[in-house]
Amino acid sequence: MSLSVIRVSFSRQANDGDYGSETARCELEYTLDGDVEEDVSAVLLEQARAYVHAELAKSPNWKIRRAIEEPKPLEPTTWTPDEDLPL
Repeated sequence: MSLSVIRVSFSRQANDGDYGSETARCELEYTLDGDVEEDVSAVLLEQARAYVHAELAKSPNWKIRRAIEEPKPLEPTTWTPDEDLPL
């Protein structure tokens, strides 16, 4: 038995904190034409995720756009225990 079709689905719901939310969903399907060397399902899921986040980032509601932002990495601190704590 050989696999001939791969389907992936990704959805995300973002809440605006005021009893409102928006949902975006993307479903992709790929028909295999024979041997495939890369992991097609992972590539399709990555594309679906990127599409959903891009659509939610266009929301007119700034709270929705903020809710889907990736967390920014914390900057490393240079404080050492020998120093006084900043006030």
